[in-house]
Amino acid sequence: MNIIKKCKEFILENKIFSLFFVGMTVYYAYNMFAIKPWYDELYTYYSFISRGPIYSAIHWPVPNNHVFYSVLSAFLDYLGNPYIGLRGVSFIAACANLVLLYKFAGKFMNSYLAAGSTFLYAAVWQVNNLSVQGRGYTISITFYLIALLCLEKICREQASKWNYVIYACSLTGGLYALISSTFWVIPVCLTGGMVLLFTKKYKTMWKLIAASLVAACMTLFLYMLIWLAIGANLMSKDPSNMYYGVYQVNIILKTPFEAMKTGIDYMLATPYIQGDERSYIIAELFNYLSGVFNLFYAGMGSALTVIYGAIGVWAGVSAVRNRKKESLKWFLGVYLATSVVMVPVMLIIQSVQPYYRVFTFLAVPVSLLIVWLFSELTGMTTEKSKRGISRSCCVVFAVIAFVLLSGSSYNEQYAHRETEIAKVLESEAENIDTMFFVDDYQKYVLKFYYDKLPAEVSMEEAEYVLLPKELYEESYEVPVWPTMYNHEAINFEYLKESFTMVNESDAYELYRRK
Repeated sequence: MNIIKKCKEFILENKIFSLFFVGMTVYYAYNMFAIKPWYDELYTYYSFISRGPIYSAIHWPVPNNHVFYSVLSAFLDYLGNPYIGLRGVSFIAACANLVLLYKFAGKFMNSYLAAGSTFLYAAVWQVNNLSVQGRGYTISITFYLIALLCLEKICREQASKWNYVIYACSLTGGLYALISSTFWVIPVCLTGGMVLLFTKKYKTMWKLIAASLVAACMTLFLYMLIWLAIGANLMSKDPSNMYYGVYQVNIILKTPFEAMKTGIDYMLATPYIQGDERSYIIAELFNYLSGVFNLFYAGMGSALTVIYGAIGVWAGVSAVRNRKKESLKWFLGVYLATSVVMVPVMLIIQSVQPYYRVFTFLAVPVSLLIVWLFSELTGMTTEKSKRGISRSCCVVFAVIAFVLLSGSSYNEQYAHRETEIAKVLESEAENIDTMFFVDDYQKYVLKFYYDKLPAEVSMEEAEYVLLPKELYEESYEVPVWPTMYNHEAINFEYLKESFTMVNESDAYELYRRK
């Protein structure tokens, strides 16, 4: 009953945000089912989520797999609805992020500006695009915001032991869901360290460092389990290895370090985490960040990069100026300045250019920076005038969010090929027991839409063949991922003699054995 009472009080005290939250919850819930899943989501569902939480926890073939997301989603998949299983965790996280950001912003500004920052955050195209996707980016932001809320309490020395525990678990959860969460984990840790160091709260600083080290150890342990499983699996399947054919658990028990090293070497060899020359990273840094921010607000990449840097510097100056005056302004200024500086620094140090979507979490400091600017500009006005300006800003940001979120680019389908395959297979899906797969899309679509796992066999043994029409082109020499065969690999004469075409679309032909 206390929870219900607190919820009622929160709604009454925060009517503008509450109205927006309800609308966004409905919006996200609709998109979860209306926008069809694309290749990466279907791969995640087929390869991990649908196989259960234990399997998801110990398999990590590529860094593009978001382990903790798959583990959590595997539990929701027991509810029996593939959309909820694939996207339910992201939906919950997307809704939670609005509340968490509003609460965090509310610590530094009035309720109107705090709501405005939430509006701007939700209006970011990349945030909206990933809000209900079956991927780990949205829940990584959830852990980010929880860590920030805990950190703010720690830095004010108002934290309980549970705040430290939750802080450490949030860092671990973020890294376990998405290894590239290091791009926000390190700035968060540095923010806390600098605030406590310069305010001479040394005892609290050491507690924070201890909590961060615990998080690092927990993360290492969780990934160690994956490396052991991968290494043992590779060793047991390698004919040249002395442990060929040995049960994987026995390999781990007999030679854990060799198994772990094999798993680590396998992961480091993947092309997804290879870097570029540092000179290239530095030369392309502005263009790269512009590309990231172009996916925030279309066409504003370069301008937003400049604004982001400029306001970040201002936030740093403000932090220095307010260090002995207002602890909250000091904390916010350090956090914003650190967030601005550390991303380019880490890109240069690591010599990498990750997928743009890795930096979706920057929507949090960007929205806070923009609203913080308005908060600073109204700092010298009267309270009555300040409230009026804040209300006006809130209304403007709400209108911007509404216009953007209702735009076609925010609500368009992006799984065209996957949806087309689902429609072509629909009439025959229940009867498919064996199939000659020519691309990965087909396997993933059958599992997600029809809960079918046909045996993967050759054309001569298959009951069904779903043929992409591009394979008719004789010039189609090299397979285009994820198609697995070229023109020469298909026996078209045998196909026409032994199969009957039962369905067709613009890109596919479905054949059933005569």
